Amino acid sequence: MMCVVRAWWTMFVLFGLALTMVLIFGKNRYCSSVCPLGALQDSTGDNAAARRHFAAAPWLKYLMVPLFWGVTIYTTFTFIDSPNVLWVWMLRIMISMFFLAMVTQMYLGKRFFCVHLCPLRHPLLEPARKSRKLLKGRGRPA
Repeated sequence: MMCVVRAWWTMFVLFGLALTMVLIFGKNRYCSSVCPLGALQDSTGDNAAARRHFAAAPWLKYLMVPLFWGVTIYTTFTFIDSPNVLWVWMLRIMISMFFLAMVTQMYLGKRFFCVHLCPLRHPLLEPARKSRKLLKGRGRPA
């Protein structure tokens, strides 16, 4: 059991896998095929609301993404010496994100969370995808 408790850092391994996949393939293949939150949303997507226009959606990420990363980093450094407590807090963060994803999908449309609020996609995956696209475009002969 202690081995599982000490594996709280596996969340960061998934983030590294996501970045690697985007850098290799250049698409959001991680989001569509590997992400556990995306898979859960797809499996419950039959009851999703029709996609609605939510004017604050593009700006909401500037609140939610830093909040997620701030809580994650704070939790990691605060409880690094207490793996049991750290594991519980990481689990709480993941469950909160799952709950937020399901609620937004229910009221604002399928994969609303992934498109607008994902704390991994906006600060990490989108810039990597765009920079890969730019580098790939420069390598082509004119």
